[in-house]
Formats: sequence, structure tokens, C-alpha cells
Amino acid sequence: MGDDGNQTDKHMLGAQQARWQPVGTSFYPEIIPPEEGHPTTANFEVVNIGDERGKGLRARVAFRRGERVARLSGVVVNRSSVDTIQISPTLHMHDRWFCRLLLHSCEPNVVIDTAALEAWAARSIQAGDYLSIDYAATEDVLGRQFACHCGSPRCRGWMSGRREGPNEEGRAWLAKNVVGHSSNR
Repeated sequence: MGDDGNQTDKHMLGAQQARWQPVGTSFYPEIIPPEEGHPTTANFEVVNIGDERGKGLRARVAFRRGERVARLSGVVVNRSSVDTIQISPTLHMHDRWFCRLLLHSCEPNVVIDTAALEAWAARSIQAGDYLSIDYAATEDVLGRQFACHCGSPRCRGWMSGRREGPNEEGRAWLAKNVVGHSSNR
């Protein structure tokens, strides 16, 4: 190659060196190409909660309300599981590395923009806070409904998807545990 080839090679090398590099280890496996904003160990830590919820995510840095918390990635599949986030009426994103670890709260500190595949701070998040989303905000139907113990004054008591009512177990739980609850919705 002539001088033009050398210029192109130098330009390509410079572009490769200028690529975004994450600070900390990415939560995503190597098969998922790194993107600016992907969650890393510099910003989050996986912790054992010590109860039936298993593991969760804790912020290592603070986020202001309205700030992007993370860019999300995963594998698009056509069925839901505990490792997926619903991104359209028929599609789900399998993300067992980050989204799977977001805890549930009826008053969450994170919201998911399923069109942009981003997580945003719904309110201020301090370093050390657990990250939570409202599962009913992203899921039409939950793979497994459960009693909620999030502790929020707005706690709904029983978690189901946004397009389903409580199942038989949920109706019984609500009738027993929530004063004035009508399970006929």
C-alpha cells in the first residue's frame, strides 16, 4: 500500500485506541460487545441479601434523580423467565448478569426504559443503596407471583404483572394479610 494505506491504517489504529473502555469489570460476558454505560464493578456490587431474594445489586457510587444508571444489554428471546425484562408485547431481553439482580420495590429507585434499554434513577440513589425496580412496570405477566415485603408505604402486598390479577395463592394471601382488600380486580 502507498501513503494512503498507511494513513488509513494509522487512522484505524487511532480509532481503536480511542474506543470506550469501561472502568472496572463489566457485568456482561465477552460475547456482548462493550458499550459506554454498561454496568461495571466500579459502579455496582453484587451482594447476598440473606433472605429469599438471594442476590441483589448495591450502588458503589451515587446517582442523581434522572441520571442514567446503566445501559442494558442481553439476548432477545420470545418467552419470559426470571432472567428477562419484557421489552415489547412479545419480546424479552435475557439479562441474568445485571437486570436479574435488580430487586423489586413498589416504590423503586430505578426505572427501566425498555425502548432505549437503559436504567434511570427514579430518585436519588446513594452509594450503598440497593437498586430496585417495580416488576409490574416492565412485565405483563410474572413468571412467578409473590408476596411483597418491600417495606414501602405504597406496598401493594402481592406482586403480579401489570396485565394480570393475583393468582389463587395471591388472593388468599391478600385476603389474610391486607385489611379491606378486595381481590376481585
